Amino acid sequence: MTQSAGLPGATRAGPATQVWASDRWRWEATRWIDAVLPRRGITRVPVSPRQPRIRPWSTQLVIDTDHGRAWFKAAVPEVAPEAAIHRLLGDVAPDLLAPQWAVDAERGWILGPDQGPQLRDVATPETITSLWSGVLRRYARLQRASVSVVDRLVDAGVPLLGPLDLVQSWVARGHGHERAADAGLLAAAERLLEVGLPLTIEHGDLHAGNVFCADGSSTAAHNARFFDWGDAYVGNPLGSLLIALRGPGYHFGLPDDPERDDRLLRAYLTGWSDVVSTQDARRVAPDAMLLARVARLIGWDRALARATEAERAQWQEHPDQWTAEILALTADG
Repeated sequence: MTQSAGLPGATRAGPATQVWASDRWRWEATRWIDAVLPRRGITRVPVSPRQPRIRPWSTQLVIDTDHGRAWFKAAVPEVAPEAAIHRLLGDVAPDLLAPQWAVDAERGWILGPDQGPQLRDVATPETITSLWSGVLRRYARLQRASVSVVDRLVDAGVPLLGPLDLVQSWVARGHGHERAADAGLLAAAERLLEVGLPLTIEHGDLHAGNVFCADGSSTAAHNARFFDWGDAYVGNPLGSLLIALRGPGYHFGLPDDPERDDRLLRAYLTGWSDVVSTQDARRVAPDAMLLARVARLIGWDRALARATEAERAQWQEHPDQWTAEILALTADG
């Protein structure tokens, strides 16, 4: 646990949740907000900010202003640097990201205007597949645009987790019974590398709760913007399918449906059809999603780096789930 190193922007050491819950930290954050808003001609309403949520990896403040509602986010430094991701992806695909008013990269603080509802708020069980298909095509465009800045993203601190990096990370975990998955993961990585897809940004948690969408129309879906990049890394683009294909079932209670998955997969792969054949991409998509489970484990390690023991116990079911799936999927390999 690295909490003793001190949380950037805090005047006290300790687990992130305890720091962020302190009056002193909220005062410091509010002082920063009050310093940056006037530069944009914006005034904060005095009764704000409010703090709706604190997690071991991040917290948010809601600020009411004379220009509408705004959101402030702080995150532990172990997660992906969202300020850098917004800046660098904004250079190549500004229309695909939520706009930001101000960032403090050193402290991991971001301030931006409210973007309205998320896709999960405006979609229904009947419309999510169609809307999500449009969003996945848009997301593939963002990944394609990110190819030109992947080196800069890595230099800025975004984890580099290509297929072989993920295998090495799994092996480095060192748990004896998990060695049974080593060969299967390596074989998946080698098949994935043979296809030749470039490294891109990988959101890490791509679902309808991390997409702003004005309403439930197809036009709004085609104008959707992506946010919440704390789990992001640079890796094989197909890894994004792991969470993307689960999202409709998770958010809308839909049963497993291979036909729905196939429709979503087809929509996403249209963004790559000029790079690799759709047949090849389909063949290695399960390999990419297997390795993406390792990335999820790494993401949880980062997210809980400044958690208390009680918080680690509270969230442990999630990394345990990914580990179990990896072992199950490689059991025959």
